[in-house]
Amino acid sequence: MHDMPLGSAMTKIPSPGPALDDAQSRGWGAWLVLDPGCHPQAIQQLYSTDPDSEKNLLFLDSPLEHMHELSPRFAAVRSGTAMLTWLESHDPPGWGMILASDAPAGEVLAHLRSLLLVKAGGEDVIFRIWDGRILSRICEAMPEEVPLLLGPVRRVLTRTEEESWVLIDRQDPPHAPFGTSTARQCPWYLFSSRHDEIFRDGRARTVARNIVFTLYGDEPETGPAALPDGESLLAFAVRHVDRGLALGLNGERSLELFVRCCLLHGESFPDVDTMPGLRPFAARTMDEDAAVAAMLTICTQGDAHG
Repeated sequence: MHDMPLGSAMTKIPSPGPALDDAQSRGWGAWLVLDPGCHPQAIQQLYSTDPDSEKNLLFLDSPLEHMHELSPRFAAVRSGTAMLTWLESHDPPGWGMILASDAPAGEVLAHLRSLLLVKAGGEDVIFRIWDGRILSRICEAMPEEVPLLLGPVRRVLTRTEEESWVLIDRQDPPHAPFGTSTARQCPWYLFSSRHDEIFRDGRARTVARNIVFTLYGDEPETGPAALPDGESLLAFAVRHVDRGLALGLNGERSLELFVRCCLLHGESFPDVDTMPGLRPFAARTMDEDAAVAAMLTICTQGDAHG
């Protein structure tokens, strides 16, 4: 079943079928977590291939419940189903993951929902726990985090940024008996300096992806039409997150506000000469709190002049 070890928690595999068969032979339940933004036909395919199975919104009963239209779906899955065949043949980026566990579905869902927001630099930020590209990067670099991230989940099958299949196994059984454990209050998981280091080379893209998701959903095409030279919203956000980082902004909230302001006021933002309210950006050392206050005023009023 295994192909090439990537670390103590992860193994590269050629396809998910054998690992899923093995999990189900143990009597474990298996579920698909599908991001609706990964492909225009993803949700239609999920409902048409298995119309009678229960499908739960991951964001339900969570801090992201107000974003229910963007919520990944959580549904039971079996090896060899048409949905898995479709995913393997289309391979849409960031489609989600397959989970296996001897815990009930409700406990698995509660754990995933507890991780939808995490603490990072004093802020609550969205953690795309359902995106295998992000989860696998953490698990490969920090295998000691696997028990915390997987919780009652015993096995994850997903795709990496390099588009290879990986198996993430939790070897140790959870300490609390299933059916009696309580999910932690969201947000409880902390992003440390080690997490920052893992994502440093792609931080602008990771932050930009969260911003696009928060503002317009997971498909850049749903964003504003008037972008430079037909640029996608994601590319626009990446470029301006890079600009914000270079100016001294660091927090995800401040970078989101910066992208919002760039969308409102164009490539010249922040033009301190014509927008006196943006004086914090002219300081030799960036006062991020003052910059956030100035951008909030601009976003609220829709006019930075005066």
